[in-house]
Amino acid sequence: MTSRVGKVLWAVIGVNVGVYGLWQYGINNYKQFGDAGCLQFMLRHFMNSPDAWENGRWHTLLSSAFSHKDLDHLGLNMLVLYSIGQGVLQAIGNTRFLLLYGGAGIAGSLATLMYRKYIRPRLEGRTARMDTPSMGSLGASGSVMGITSFFACACKVMI
Repeated sequence: MTSRVGKVLWAVIGVNVGVYGLWQYGINNYKQFGDAGCLQFMLRHFMNSPDAWENGRWHTLLSSAFSHKDLDHLGLNMLVLYSIGQGVLQAIGNTRFLLLYGGAGIAGSLATLMYRKYIRPRLEGRTARMDTPSMGSLGASGSVMGITSFFACACKVMI
């Protein structure tokens, strides 16, 4: 992996780890001191939710793709991103990689919102509505799945 490619991949991983650190700070600050300021900021700006969508915080469609609340979730996503991301970066370059990561994250966030509004209510036999405002989603899984899907489609099958 060239150093330029490595820098982009490590930067994306670093942003994910940094945002995870902010989540942990906010959660622990609330638990220890009852100060919900940082946690409320994270919930408002780094979680994809019906409330965010309805209140015009569309940036959460992308910012939630850098958010993880659990170390297991962060670790697995970053392991897959590092493993597959190197080949994808070398194949398509830095700019396209970042566009793919962001675009797949936004697509995953939109899919989650549409599932909650249209598919889930039908499965549960109720009328279409958005979930409670506190229900949200986060994680790089949509972005990582986009990177992984590109890799699977672009690589040649060797027999």
